[in-house]
Amino acid sequence: MRPLYTSPRQENIDRVVALLAEHGIESTVTGRSNWNRPSYQRFSYSQRSENRESWPQVWVNRADDYTQARALLRGLGIEPMVRHGEELAMARNPTPEMRRASVATRVRRIVLLALAAAFVVLMLRYMGKI
Repeated sequence: MRPLYTSPRQENIDRVVALLAEHGIESTVTGRSNWNRPSYQRFSYSQRSENRESWPQVWVNRADDYTQARALLRGLGIEPMVRHGEELAMARNPTPEMRRASVATRVRRIVLLALAAAFVVLMLRYMGKI
């Protein structure tokens, strides 16, 4: 089984499962809670603090059907779930703060390397090798 789609809205999960069933793709839903749940919940797709692991997920049972299922979702304009997708996007398009942090880290490493090299030269001079 491979994860295909996740959403906090139960209606979206049901629609994806129905679409996959129409095309003969077996799927399983995990993380669904049908008991003691209000019919409407407020949520935000852009809310970063919410744990997306708690959302219901649609899994494709057979690996051979996975590419067809991804193509079906792309045909609807839905990008299938990618593990660590947000982290990949941040790495590909770093913010100015991230760029500054990486430059600062690089400068620290260069200074540390220069200090280590100076220490080695001093030790070699002390031992009379240079």
